Amino acid sequence: MKVLFWTLLLTALLVGGCANPINRATSDNYSETCAVAESNGRLDVAEEACYRALVNVDLGNLGPELKSQKLYNLARIKRRLSKFGEAEQLFKESLAIEEKLPAPSEQKIGRRLVELSVSLAGQDKWFEGARFLERALPLTDKFSDRERAYAGEVFAQYGKRLAGTADSELAARFEAKATALR
Repeated sequence: MKVLFWTLLLTALLVGGCANPINRATSDNYSETCAVAESNGRLDVAEEACYRALVNVDLGNLGPELKSQKLYNLARIKRRLSKFGEAEQLFKESLAIEEKLPAPSEQKIGRRLVELSVSLAGQDKWFEGARFLERALPLTDKFSDRERAYAGEVFAQYGKRLAGTADSELAARFEAKATALR
């Protein structure tokens, strides 16, 4: 009887500790719903779908790379909904995961840094955001054309905001980067 109990317990732990393909499929479906809703301008629907995609990653124990991506997707939607404080926390969590991966992607880290700086600017935390955006300076050259245009606008806005402050040298670097990305 004890052997049966321990066998069942061990089996349950092994199954529970492994990635669950049902949760992966469910998460992927919610991610697709999120993307479609976002493209249709239904950000409320996108927010809920991205949240559910993230929950299924956690429930299914699907790994840090997928969790980072789902956090990033939800954070982008939150930012677009002007929920900057929530977006900030999600971007920071995604960035922390991304930086700890065995083979971190500079491009993904750069995207998260730029988006985090936008969320901080939305809360009028320009100087805090500037520290994250500064880290993105060398990482944006590999962005797609669309991402380069977006990052260029972010650098330009930060450059204008920091000009004439104690961070005027950084402002000049941001403005130069904005010009280079256009």
